[in-house]
Amino acid sequence: MQLSELFNLFLIISALHGFAFVFFLFQKKMKKKAIRYINLMILVIAFNNLQSWLLIQNFFILKYIQIPWHFLIAPLFYTFLINYLDIKDKFFNVLKIIIPVFFISIILQVVNLSFINDITNDGNYRLFYERYTAIEETISLLISLSLFVYCYRILKNKLHLFKGILSFDNLKWLNTFIYLGGISYMLWIIALGIKFYLNFDNFIVFYYPLRVMTTLLIYWLGYELIFVLKQVKERKSIREKIITKPEKEKQNTSQKFIRITSYITENRRFLDNLLSLETLANELQISNSQLSKVINEETSQNFNHLINNYRVEFSKQLLLDPEYNNYTITSIALESGFNSKSTFYNAFKKHTGITPTSFRNQNL
Repeated sequence: MQLSELFNLFLIISALHGFAFVFFLFQKKMKKKAIRYINLMILVIAFNNLQSWLLIQNFFILKYIQIPWHFLIAPLFYTFLINYLDIKDKFFNVLKIIIPVFFISIILQVVNLSFINDITNDGNYRLFYERYTAIEETISLLISLSLFVYCYRILKNKLHLFKGILSFDNLKWLNTFIYLGGISYMLWIIALGIKFYLNFDNFIVFYYPLRVMTTLLIYWLGYELIFVLKQVKERKSIREKIITKPEKEKQNTSQKFIRITSYITENRRFLDNLLSLETLANELQISNSQLSKVINEETSQNFNHLINNYRVEFSKQLLLDPEYNNYTITSIALESGFNSKSTFYNAFKKHTGITPTSFRNQNL
């Protein structure tokens, strides 16, 4: 199979996959507003790939119009981002401008292409058609890239605006998407540049990497978001419903240690995955060395081992509770104060001798 045939197959499969994925999300009836924008973004990517496939097939309608779906991708991602971070009230709704521009560009394209088609021959019309759509694509690229960079700045420089979501989601997956998205923009710039350099002749092959990259990236984002939303929902549920607190230390031999452990348990400081020796020492208004010394003398353990012990005990309560039988191990791990599933597994096995999965299965 030739490269062009393989690419054509990829385009049509990815378009159908996109429509199926959107239908799946619709059937799930996810009410979170951010999901709607991801849904729309995937739908736009699917239509864009379908249109690319139809262009290669010389579909007759596309001789007079090529819908600029690429105008909508970055604005939809931006709108998703500010809704997911729950900061939409602090930022401008760019769709109010982009959607009218999108429809105006379609109208202008139909009018201009129809007029040129009536007054020129096929050869000149094809060149005008490619130039017109390339200029339109360049404008779209500049707008899209500007919005994408703005999204990057929001994630990096506006953390104080969305501390609420950070308590449930570290947003690493979104940062990964931003970096991979940057690669997609580089591929787009290269493909468009070559398109102009070749004077709009035999340029389609240079769009292959871009189409593949953006399609895989968008689907990855969709699947990742479904997993993250499920995890966030479970963590919120755990936080709302667990009202019992870990038991206080029954046997302590120093007032300092009683004060330390009481503070940790009563304020559930062990559930903070950013808690450090320095942070706790500042909160207790003692020195780092003094805090470390008291913990070591009373437990023969270091700070991390003590905190992880509290976290493991808390996670065991969740694993034993029938109400959370269907919750993922990852949600329980993160809500117990661990940074990742792997860290949780290592600490749990170190403290109990078995894995969290085995512990849960043994107590079902």
